[in-house]
Amino acid sequence: MELTLTQLRMFIAVADAGSVRAAARRLDVAQSGVTQHMRKLEAQAGGPLFERDVRGARLTPIGERLRVRAELILGECRKTEDEMRQLQGDLTGRVALGLSAEATMRLFPALLESYRERCPRIDVHLTSATSRMLTSWVREGRLDFALALIAPDADVHDMGTTPLFESDVAVIARRDHPLARARMLADLRDAQWVSTRQRSGETAGNRLSALFEDARLPAPSIAATTEAVFDTLHCIAASDYLGLEPAGLAAHPFFRDHVTVLKIAERAASTPVCLVRRAGVPLTPAAQELATMALSYSRIARKRRAQRDA
Repeated sequence: MELTLTQLRMFIAVADAGSVRAAARRLDVAQSGVTQHMRKLEAQAGGPLFERDVRGARLTPIGERLRVRAELILGECRKTEDEMRQLQGDLTGRVALGLSAEATMRLFPALLESYRERCPRIDVHLTSATSRMLTSWVREGRLDFALALIAPDADVHDMGTTPLFESDVAVIARRDHPLARARMLADLRDAQWVSTRQRSGETAGNRLSALFEDARLPAPSIAATTEAVFDTLHCIAASDYLGLEPAGLAAHPFFRDHVTVLKIAERAASTPVCLVRRAGVPLTPAAQELATMALSYSRIARKRRAQRDA
């Protein structure tokens, strides 16, 4: 027996709904049909996919693994259907885009507005997360592409990366911080830090630790790590914690009245924000249009910044 798309769709429906009965109602099919497909699927999987109790159906470890595969397969089917329509001139469907915080701030509002004018019937889904997570989701096919930080030692051998702009980091503190007048990293040796995690397997505050190490200072004291830059900035704005984050975010309307960049002599290395996509896998026409516009908008943004700095 071979797996079918119908089986996978019903399996995902049961996993989402929590029971065969609820999945059948959601799919508008007979409950007996869903049950039959699930039995066949479990026979093919070689074991139960669900654990059933008074709370409903929960995935077993085998079921969890199948769900990952099923979502990828069904996602690729949706993309293929979208692509076939779009190649015939019917620009409908969905584009899933991942954005790091700095890319969101610099590019996305204006980019989305222009894209909606060109492709009004395309649903754009935005996901914000750490660059580590965004790159992983592009690799898994959950995102069409992402605009994410790519460190020099990041493992992106199977990805296509196109640099957009450099992300300069700085020490950020709340306004009126007791250390606001500090000018050397040594002045911050006793401070507490909040750090945004960047990559899988990376120790907390890796860039921050490297900065202290290069300055021959003891390792910084990291009070907490977060999965999102905006969470880090919220902590900084409401406390005496410091952070080493993209300098441009201190000018964001949400934070510019609450945080400031400390004028520390020592500087951490910049990191490029890149357009990241799966190598060898073509984007749908709608996704390619958005990716091309992102590249164009990044060039315009670089030119404007260069003119301001001149």
